[in-house]
Amino acid sequence: MSSSSILLTNGRIYRSAWDEAPADSIVVSDGKVIWAGAADAAPGADETIDLKGGVVIPGLTDAHIHLFAIAHARLQVPVTPRDAASVSAVLALLAKRAGDISSDKWVLGAGLDENGLAELRLPTSAEIDAVIPDHPVLIRRFCGHVAVVNSKALALLGIDDDVTDPEGGTFGRSADGALDGCAKESAAELIFRAAPPMDRDELIAALRATIIDSTRMGMVAAVEAAVGFTVGFDDEFAVWNELRKAGAVPMRLGFINQLDPDEAAERGLKPMPDADWQSISLKYFADGIVGARTAAVSEDYADTPSRGFFMRDEAELQRVIGEAHASGWQVAVHCCGDRATDCIIEAYEKAQAAHPRENMRHRIEHYFVPPDGGLARMKALGALVVTQPSFLTRMRRSISGAFGPRSDRCYPGRSVIEAGVTYIASSDAPTGSWSPWDGIGDAVCRASDSGPAIGADEAVSVRDVIHSYTVGSAIAMKQEDWRGTLMPGMAADLIVLDRDPFATNVARLKSTQVLLTMVRGAVVHDAMPQQGTWRSARHSA
Repeated sequence: MSSSSILLTNGRIYRSAWDEAPADSIVVSDGKVIWAGAADAAPGADETIDLKGGVVIPGLTDAHIHLFAIAHARLQVPVTPRDAASVSAVLALLAKRAGDISSDKWVLGAGLDENGLAELRLPTSAEIDAVIPDHPVLIRRFCGHVAVVNSKALALLGIDDDVTDPEGGTFGRSADGALDGCAKESAAELIFRAAPPMDRDELIAALRATIIDSTRMGMVAAVEAAVGFTVGFDDEFAVWNELRKAGAVPMRLGFINQLDPDEAAERGLKPMPDADWQSISLKYFADGIVGARTAAVSEDYADTPSRGFFMRDEAELQRVIGEAHASGWQVAVHCCGDRATDCIIEAYEKAQAAHPRENMRHRIEHYFVPPDGGLARMKALGALVVTQPSFLTRMRRSISGAFGPRSDRCYPGRSVIEAGVTYIASSDAPTGSWSPWDGIGDAVCRASDSGPAIGADEAVSVRDVIHSYTVGSAIAMKQEDWRGTLMPGMAADLIVLDRDPFATNVARLKSTQVLLTMVRGAVVHDAMPQQGTWRSARHSA
């Protein structure tokens, strides 16, 4: 925390998303805002930052992101559609890595998205085998819910054609019943957990770099949305704690633990509010994802005679949620299909009836396909919708294929706010776009920059979505009483932008650049124009 005072002046300072009379100067000290107003009335400060017309807003919080997964992917071969536009191009990238390492080493790829490939499908194990016969190969689809492996990897993992599908997952098979190398949901999770671990020091360094890059996008805080999702809870938990011991982290963090309440208790974990390193939440997966057609919906998918499935027995899932609620945890549940979301709302209702609690703020992550009457029930519970607007762009083809004309109901925004439910936009990166500005743009424009708007009636205003990334996300972390706005006494977590988001053509929102990020009153990212002197010591009123 900075102990000196800093005056930021000669700018446009929005103390909240709803500030219609912005100040031109602000003073921070000891990690808090102490004053905002006109420059000629500013109190003395130890330093001055000339904003040169820059725009200040409260710093952004991503309430649902997988920083660990982003860092993990940095150590693998990138095979996103930006890197490879066809199956053969994906295989060429992986083959190049295989040629650089010994045959006992795994070839790991990340970011695969068949929607961006010419063939519009995933590679098969046979295709990988033909190019990389001697190395085990494991590719992670960008969503983290699907794995693609070759025969060498399957053999090392002890998986053959006789394997049965685990609860909440499937192994892909060809027409003759042989494994085709694809695994979805819990089957993919088995593979990800069994694969050899990354080098611990490299992973910690990648995680710190990921956090630093996040501050450059304007994030002052983030919620790691499922500790355990990428390689398993204990390994991820250990890496996070080693990161913390290695030095100050330039961002406030919250953690949602992918654990049942008895598993948390076995590890000595209990809800722990904290300004910088918070752990108050447990995470569950009710269903799968739309992209794999594993989300639990109430009507058949438009392109698949299926309604998806639950990750675990519905009664068992409701029981575990009830136990977590009774133990004082905030509960966050991945729900994409309306059938899954209805089940979880019911679980929250049962939990609250059995053990009444105030301010529980249970979360539904995604709320992709809304159930009829769901928002009124969410409002009565005080539950939160944590959504990912950039999915509208990232998954346009998948959404259209899965739902056809029903697509306009996906990822509601305006109706959530109008129902009085707290609306929280986030990224779910690396599945969604890492940049919060992409999410902001898609919440406002409903992905109209990449095709016809999806559910235009669900568009929200710029102020709505920036409020969701500031106050809304602080509400999700139960921290809105001390951060999320720039009123005196609130945390000095702010960002300086190259444009005014409230006055910018909405088509340009995604191009917003963050010039400076301040967390706890200290500058953690500085890209301010360097022409002339913009920062100086000592200002006196």
